[in-house]
Amino acid sequence: MVDFSRKLKEKKVIRKINPIEIYDSLDRKSETGPLRPSQEYILNEWFSKYRDKKDLIIKLHTGEGKTLIGLLILHSRLNNNEGPCLYICPNIYLVEQTCLEADKFGVPYCQIGTDNQLPEDFLSGKKILITHVQKVFNGLTIFGLDARAIPIKHIVLDDSHACIDSLKDTFTIKICRDHRLYSDFLELFEDDLITQGEGSYLEIKAGDFNTLLPIPYWAWIDKKSEVINKLIQYKNEYEIKFIWPLIKDNIENCQAYISGKYIEISPIYSPIYKFTFFTNADQRILMSATTQDDSFFIKGLGFAPETITQPLTYEKLKWSGEKLILVPSLINEELDRNLIVTKFAKPNPKKKFGIVTIVPNFKKAAHYQNLGATITTSNNIYEILQKLKSGKFENTIVIVNRYDGIDLPDESCRILVLDSKPFFDSLSDRYEESCRPTSDIINIKIAQKIEQGIGRSVRGEKDYSIIVIIGGDLTKFLMSPLTKRYFSYQTQKQIEIALEVAELAKNDLDEDESPFEVVRSLINQVLRRDEGWKQFYQERMNEISTNESKPEINHILDLEKKAQDSLIKGDLEKSIELIQQIVDKLDNEEEKGWYLQLMARYKYKISKVESNKIQKSAYQKNLQLMIPKEGIVYKKLEFINENRLKRIKDWIKKFNSYSDMMVEIDGMLEDLSFGMPSEKFESALKSVGEALGFLSQRPDKEFKKGPDNLWCGVDNKYFIFECKSEVDDSRKTITKNEAGQMNNHCGWFESEYGTVSVRRILVIPTKNLSRDANFTHEVFIMRKGKLRELKKNIKNFFKEFKNYNISEISDEKLQEFLTSHNLDIDNLWTKYIENYYKET
Repeated sequence: MVDFSRKLKEKKVIRKINPIEIYDSLDRKSETGPLRPSQEYILNEWFSKYRDKKDLIIKLHTGEGKTLIGLLILHSRLNNNEGPCLYICPNIYLVEQTCLEADKFGVPYCQIGTDNQLPEDFLSGKKILITHVQKVFNGLTIFGLDARAIPIKHIVLDDSHACIDSLKDTFTIKICRDHRLYSDFLELFEDDLITQGEGSYLEIKAGDFNTLLPIPYWAWIDKKSEVINKLIQYKNEYEIKFIWPLIKDNIENCQAYISGKYIEISPIYSPIYKFTFFTNADQRILMSATTQDDSFFIKGLGFAPETITQPLTYEKLKWSGEKLILVPSLINEELDRNLIVTKFAKPNPKKKFGIVTIVPNFKKAAHYQNLGATITTSNNIYEILQKLKSGKFENTIVIVNRYDGIDLPDESCRILVLDSKPFFDSLSDRYEESCRPTSDIINIKIAQKIEQGIGRSVRGEKDYSIIVIIGGDLTKFLMSPLTKRYFSYQTQKQIEIALEVAELAKNDLDEDESPFEVVRSLINQVLRRDEGWKQFYQERMNEISTNESKPEINHILDLEKKAQDSLIKGDLEKSIELIQQIVDKLDNEEEKGWYLQLMARYKYKISKVESNKIQKSAYQKNLQLMIPKEGIVYKKLEFINENRLKRIKDWIKKFNSYSDMMVEIDGMLEDLSFGMPSEKFESALKSVGEALGFLSQRPDKEFKKGPDNLWCGVDNKYFIFECKSEVDDSRKTITKNEAGQMNNHCGWFESEYGTVSVRRILVIPTKNLSRDANFTHEVFIMRKGKLRELKKNIKNFFKEFKNYNISEISDEKLQEFLTSHNLDIDNLWTKYIENYYKET
């Protein structure tokens, strides 16, 4: 082979280390052009100012070429003999995409082969290793743990928000119901779980997938040895082996939750410190889209708060791509979720672009499937999306609970439907959401998921798409001033545009015109590249202001991280002191309760008596938390002789406008539907009771005994509801177990309230009582048809206030509205229920 370097004037070839010069010298494919201004700016800034920083966050809008930036930075390190260099993706699919990018631009890379060994080209610093989170961060990692870890100089995490979610999964043991361990744990903690909610425990035992309970930390710590003995029998099985090395010596510092589907066990803090190849790297770079908040990198990856608040960004580009966020229900109330699904789900062989829907679960997806849409699963999603990208647009594609890691550029997705608010997958996240629903931490997580979903269909500066928002819960989260602030400045401005467009469309709607025709017209204006729309959008987006205040949670998360670090070192007193600092900073009582429960957990290993006192204080502030060992006294819901009409007026006055109120009503009624998770359904029923002027309570949730819902406060009459929202429509009978639960709750109510006037209502899709079941009290049934009628009347009642000032409306007029919509006490007592039928 000819050695051309010998013929050069210099004795050796000098390898370029400036990433921009590297790009110019790469053997790129002809389709590649010059670097974008944003890429050139970021690379220049990194090379001149940020090369020596240990931690760095690089934030750029979707489609601005973050992957190439990360590859060029690592290439620069290789050329300067600063390897090994590691590029980490959230999943295997994105590994493939990144490798294609590296091929296209001529960047040297390697992958882990079928032998599961680290490539020599990576270890010797010749090539970048491209892999995914699950391969890197697990208890059997080939990169090594603790002192056995191999040294890695430079690491890039791409799509770092998705990486955090993947990391959490890799640190969690999931034991399915059919595994022997499931029944072992259920038996071991039976008494402890019953004290946390007997009804929930019975539902879990019966296999209710969505009911969950936390295993109390005191029971978990006390039975640590039994837990270890059970887990160690199966430590080499797939469900356990990858996490076991990370937790085997720290079982007491794990949390466990159980549902009717599986048990989940995970550390209460991120074990990232075990991966010393990551913590000791010379530089760790997180690549992130410009979502609003990167605070979770503090707890998840151990980044300092100042790194979070000082990302490397391209500030000249405030926004990228064109998105019309379209909320049909704001244009006209007829444009509800069912109508929009019907319009967009049906196949159409004439379509010239893709329509994609993202739904939170397979129950929502079933509606689309019945209309002919194609449902993706983890096994077929990439094959289906490749067909879509190749031009097969006939079927609407439905993606289930995947909000990141999917690119749908240009014609592959001109209409993206986001259907309903995302659900949390993990039991720990679901428990946290139920305990602190108004928390900044929870709402930022939800906003980031939504924002990731919105970003799927616009993948470049010149790309455009219509984002159709349906589902009352999602509409409420996007439009409410309380939660809108959790989105990035770009998305907030797009939401403002959505409200303005809805108002314009509403004004253009003729009385004899179909409301959907207005929606169709708006969509066509975007798709046909209407100049007026394009200029309107650009003008509005250029008004983006980045001076508005944002929720500030970095200091809280930093204190949490420091408390975790002290816990890892065995300094429990310091951990407790740091958690107390968090409690002292908070105004929200529910949030205080959350952190007091964490403090009680830390205190348990020092003093069980003091721990229980703290747990009681936590529970008094937040009734969704664990019931303390000594128990609690039920707080009776006493009838208050206060005017129902006044309570309704007070509820309405909470809202700034009629539109805000209707967004709230739509969100509640959306959750009050069969098929919704029990937590959402029961929470919505409590809120509906309050909106209708009742005193409303969730005894089973708040006091771990009694029915799911209890209303009172009108004519000294009570309603108790036992809710079975997740029972399948095809089920023929009410089971003996369900009847038994209802009987227990009726008995509880009688013991607490005596012989008062009460309606006992079982909310369930069937009215047939199994032949081996019986009710001990008078019980009525509310099925789907009656629930639908109640919801319709509630919505129509609140629509009456459109043209009224609530402070001026008379009690007589308000009572007239209640009566005309069959929401007076007499109708509520009789109209929405029916007798059950006993099978013989």
